[in-house]
Amino acid sequence: MKYIILYIIVLAGCFTACQQEDSLTPSNISDLFAPNPEATDAESVLRREFFNTTGCYLLFNDTLRHEYKGEDTFGNPYYETELIGLEWNLTSAVSTRYLFEYLKTQEQKEQAASFLQTYLIPKIKNVLPYSILVINKMDKYLLPDGGGKYEYSDSPLVYSNTRCTALNISELWDLNGEENFVKFSQDICCRIIFASWGGDPGNFYQGSKAYDFLKVNNYDYEALKSDYYIPDGLGDEYIEDLYYEGFIENTSERYLPSATEDAAAYIKACLTMTDEEFRAKFSDYRKVIKKYEIIKPLVEATGIQF
Repeated sequence: MKYIILYIIVLAGCFTACQQEDSLTPSNISDLFAPNPEATDAESVLRREFFNTTGCYLLFNDTLRHEYKGEDTFGNPYYETELIGLEWNLTSAVSTRYLFEYLKTQEQKEQAASFLQTYLIPKIKNVLPYSILVINKMDKYLLPDGGGKYEYSDSPLVYSNTRCTALNISELWDLNGEENFVKFSQDICCRIIFASWGGDPGNFYQGSKAYDFLKVNNYDYEALKSDYYIPDGLGDEYIEDLYYEGFIENTSERYLPSATEDAAAYIKACLTMTDEEFRAKFSDYRKVIKKYEIIKPLVEATGIQF
């Protein structure tokens, strides 16, 4: 009998604990990535329609929340602000900062949403990011080794962390013709595929599905070409020197490609060339073939086709 009573007490304790746990669950949590469901302004309506159509949040600003919380001890207004924070991931923060230039008009926002829905989203349905931040410009700043001031690095086309993919669509406004829209969307798509494989950009992408691919040139990315006796320049006359090092695109006058540029070039080659075409072109370059054979199955597993 005493065991039955003890069992009832234990059950009651578990039930009480569950009740207490339920009572601690916050209510009325607002989704910071979604517009106010009651907002009727043109931007909020556009963003809401985009999510309902695609299942992906659309952002035009990297500030998710900026709430007035009262005054501090000195009588100054106090706010709580939450940003996208591209430099933050679940397991790390990198010594990188981004400066954005936002879209200027509602017309630009509508053009951007139309481009994404028409040309990009159908390609990336299998690797759709949680949210897309669309901006006119994205300047990347790096902190030099040993500290000091952040220095301008470049203006990447795409950068992703675990909860957002930022797209620099400044090229969009000058595009004409279906072919150019398709090409631009393919360039973005390749970078989103790479981002979907995960990994930590501050730690040689360990944990990424593409780690074996990246490992081939881990210590070469963004190095000076002169360190490899490759002449500076973007001309095709230097491209074979890059092939021998394992790179298939010449992306900078002075530097070897970044990890993202390298992976995107191979992903695009996998999606736009047959296996026979690729091997015929690069059969003399051992590193290129090695990287291709690593990355091709990863690209095929996405189910994406151009």
